[in-house]
Amino acid sequence: MKIPSLNQIRKADQYCIDSESISSAQLIERAAKGCFDWIIHNKSFKIRKYPFIVLVGNGKNGGDGLSLSYMLHLYGAIVFVYGINISNHFSNEFLINKKKILQKKINFKMINEGEKFPVLNQENYLIDAIFGTGFNRTMNQYWKFFFHYINEKKFKEVISIDIPSGLFMEKSHENFEGIIKATHTLTFQVPKLSFLLPNYADYVGKWHLINIGWKDDCIRKIQTKNFYIDDESIHAIYKKKIRKKFTHKGNYGHGIIIGGSFGMIGSVVLSATASFRTGIGKLSVYVPSCGYQIIQNTLPEAIVNTDVEKHYISNIVLSNDKINAIGIGIGMGFHSKTVYALESFLLKIKNKKIPMVIDADAINILSHQLLLELLPKETILTPHPKEFQRLLCRSWKNDYEKLHFLKEMSKKHKIFIVLKGAHSVISTPNGYLYFNSTGNPGMSTSGSGDVLTGMIMSFLSQGYSPKESCIMGVYLHGLAGDIASKKLSEEAIIANDIIHHIGEAYLKIKI
Repeated sequence: MKIPSLNQIRKADQYCIDSESISSAQLIERAAKGCFDWIIHNKSFKIRKYPFIVLVGNGKNGGDGLSLSYMLHLYGAIVFVYGINISNHFSNEFLINKKKILQKKINFKMINEGEKFPVLNQENYLIDAIFGTGFNRTMNQYWKFFFHYINEKKFKEVISIDIPSGLFMEKSHENFEGIIKATHTLTFQVPKLSFLLPNYADYVGKWHLINIGWKDDCIRKIQTKNFYIDDESIHAIYKKKIRKKFTHKGNYGHGIIIGGSFGMIGSVVLSATASFRTGIGKLSVYVPSCGYQIIQNTLPEAIVNTDVEKHYISNIVLSNDKINAIGIGIGMGFHSKTVYALESFLLKIKNKKIPMVIDADAINILSHQLLLELLPKETILTPHPKEFQRLLCRSWKNDYEKLHFLKEMSKKHKIFIVLKGAHSVISTPNGYLYFNSTGNPGMSTSGSGDVLTGMIMSFLSQGYSPKESCIMGVYLHGLAGDIASKKLSEEAIIANDIIHHIGEAYLKIKI
């Protein structure tokens, strides 16, 4: 799914209006109807028991809120509407819908700058339709205080229409005063980039897509470098690799996991097990000799190769068998001989064109030894934010700057980077970003990243491209975690639970 810019969203809305010969007010009514349908079908809302307070601005977003107020009133809800008069300029959409609610004698009051704030009952639901996606300026102190007043109330639910009022869609905030904190954001047609960034999670709450009828041919014409990984994009990748009847293990690749050190062999077990569960045909592991018995006992399907050293890796040697993909770095530690072994290995394979995933300790070695120039093209790195910061050798001011650095590093070194977290983001060598849609906080647990590395390496071994492997890896990894959380709760998930539910995740994407 594409994540368009503000200008592209405006053009798509206008295309919808022109192609259907409808007015802007009619498109707003369609958007309001989508929000209304979401509210009445959401079982957590007791619509006829608790009143709605609706805050509307002067523009089109206010028109959405007024139209929604009208629909809620007709449905039997008690509605109180407050017009937030910031500019004294009223859109046509606002005026049309204001007339409709006044004709129905729905409670309506304008709030002008400098007036005493109204007394609002926090036992009500609040609908925020003050500012839309085009808002990009700083508010004065009066309205900042008003927004703070709203946020201090403990309303039953706060629903923002399209975007939380005061949140910029395409640029960072110097501070976070003057943003409505939503529990739900009902956004139109496409995700907004700010919804996917950690800085804004407390303001966006849970966001939900409301279809307003954009045309497929219009969506196809949108040129963007930001994407949201959804079911449709996964099906498009997966259907090319559906297994055929007369295949064998040789058709699904031979990968190798390289890592481990004394006390950290479990990370290799997790990564290797995840590789098998994701569909690899044949798997080798390379570990210090202390890991031999552990791997043999816990994962008899794997081929075990060991280093001459007992507690750490000192020299990485690939078997004579053809290797289709490499996963390296999991639990390997920072012994001086291990650091040298990694550097020597990267020099040896630089021109062999073997797809590779680098994770964990190997990433930290890269950052300290400045070995990024040794990476083969299209290598995949899977850092968490702190590891990425070490790679950069600098911090970032905000999430937008972080994304800029992410793209620049991928382009400069011609590598893929999977920056792990909520909505893990994949950056590509051509400057594209892909944000994941699956996963939950329960996956913030030791070994979860090792599982992801094994999954991505498995996809590479099976012949998926590096970009496809990253996308499939983060999506299936998150989906398996989501299935586990529904059965066990987020608090109870461990890394093995993610592995155990990979099969169910596969079954789900096959539907």
